[in-house]
Amino acid sequence: MGLTEIYNQYEKYFKGNILPYIKCNNCNYKFYYPRDMCPECGSDNLSIEKSNGNGKIYSYTVSNKNIWAIIEMNEGFKFYANITNSGTVDINKRITITFINKNNKTLPYGEIQD
Repeated sequence: MGLTEIYNQYEKYFKGNILPYIKCNNCNYKFYYPRDMCPECGSDNLSIEKSNGNGKIYSYTVSNKNIWAIIEMNEGFKFYANITNSGTVDINKRITITFINKNNKTLPYGEIQD
């Protein structure tokens, strides 16, 4: 599977409000950012999976009233996203992924579950 195919699949999933991730079928490593080789073992035997959209804040920062977080998803991969609501932010706080259309692009954002 090449990068173009991966990007196209990600865009398709985003439009359906689904957070995709990549699973290496060789070593079972899971990662979010599109790559055509596993960063753990180097295999190109990859599949695109669907996340259940739930996770927790692994780390975060506040900049100009925006909250940016590294979110650890229930499936075990991490990714960087903006937090959309103003709930109480803290490490391990539960997050649900939502999608927002911005500049004709559908993008994932984290929403704090209080």
